[in-house]
Amino acid sequence: MNNENNLYPVKFKKRYGYIDREGNVVIENKFNYAQEFEGDLAIVGIDDKYGFINKAGEFVIEPKYDEVMPFNEGLAAIKVGHKNGYINLSGKLIVEPKYEEANFFIEGRAAVKSGYMWGYIDSEGTEIVPPKYLDANDYSDGLAAVQIGGKIAYIDKDGKIIIDAIYDYANEFYSGIASVCSKGKYGYINKSGEIIIPLRYNVCSEFNEGLAAVEIREKYGYIDNTGDIIIKPKFEWAGKFYEGIAVICENEKYGCIDKSGNITIPTNFEDIDIISEGLIAAQIGDLWGYIDCLGEMIIEPIFEEAYEFTQGIARVEIGKRIGYINKSGEYIWKLQA
Repeated sequence: MNNENNLYPVKFKKRYGYIDREGNVVIENKFNYAQEFEGDLAIVGIDDKYGFINKAGEFVIEPKYDEVMPFNEGLAAIKVGHKNGYINLSGKLIVEPKYEEANFFIEGRAAVKSGYMWGYIDSEGTEIVPPKYLDANDYSDGLAAVQIGGKIAYIDKDGKIIIDAIYDYANEFYSGIASVCSKGKYGYINKSGEIIIPLRYNVCSEFNEGLAAVEIREKYGYIDNTGDIIIKPKFEWAGKFYEGIAVICENEKYGCIDKSGNITIPTNFEDIDIISEGLIAAQIGDLWGYIDCLGEMIIEPIFEEAYEFTQGIARVEIGKRIGYINKSGEYIWKLQA
C-alpha cells in the first residue's frame, strides 16, 4: 500500500468511498470500484467506466475508459475497447489508443505491443524503438531486456543492442547488476555484459541491501556482489533482505534471519510477509496476525488476509469483509462487506 494522502478505500452500502486515518468518511460512497491513492490521485469506477479523483473526491479525469493504469512519470495507460493509449495528468490524450498492451513509463520510455511484437515509445508517443521484439521488459539503469529469436538481449534507449542475445532468461538491472540465465544456470553481469559472478546457481534473486539469495544443490544461502558466500546455503527457501532481516523457510515453516545468518524469528509460521514499520504479518494455521522483529505476537492472528502497515494503518480481511487497523490492533474501520 503506497498511500501518501492517508485516505483508504472502503465499501459500505454496496458502494466505495474513502476514510482518513481516524476512520472518518471524507469521500462519500458513490463509486462501484475504488483503488488506493497513488500520490494525489486514485482510480475509481462508475458503471464499468474508470477515471481519476483527487483527495477532495472531485473527478480530475472523468470515468470514460474501459481500463486505466496508475500514473507514472506523468502519464497513464488507458484502454478504449481493445486498444491502449496514454493520457497526461490533465486528461489530455497523448497517445491514441492503438496498442494491444501498454506498460508504465519508466525512465522516459514505455514498452508497447503492436500486433504480436513489442517496441518502445517516448513521452510524446514517438516510436523510438519500433515493435520488433517477441517480448520487452521495462528500462532500468538505462537498459531494457528484449527477446530476439528465443534469446534475451539488452538494448539502450535508442534501441541499440548493448548486450547480445545469448541468455535464456534475464532480469532488470539494479545498481549496475542484473541476474541472467544460460543452460539452466544463473549468475550476474554488469552493464557491459561482463560476467561478474559466474553462472553456477540453480536460482538467484536480485541484490537488496547488499545481499542476494541463491540456490545451490536445492538449498538457499546468500552472496555479496563479489560472489562471496556470506550465509551458507542451508534453507529450503530464502527471500530478499528488508531492513536487515530476510524471510527464510525450514521444514515448510517460515521465520527470519539477520545478515549474519542468525535466526531472529524462529521458523514457526505457515507464512511471513516483509517487515513494514516494525511489524510483520505472519500466518499461524489459516489465520494472519502481526509479530515484531523478535517474533513476539503483537496483534493476534484472527484475519484471513493481512497487509503491510503504511503510516500506521494496515488493511485486513475476513471473508469478503474489509477493515483497517492501527498498530495496536484497534479498528479504525470495522470489517464490512
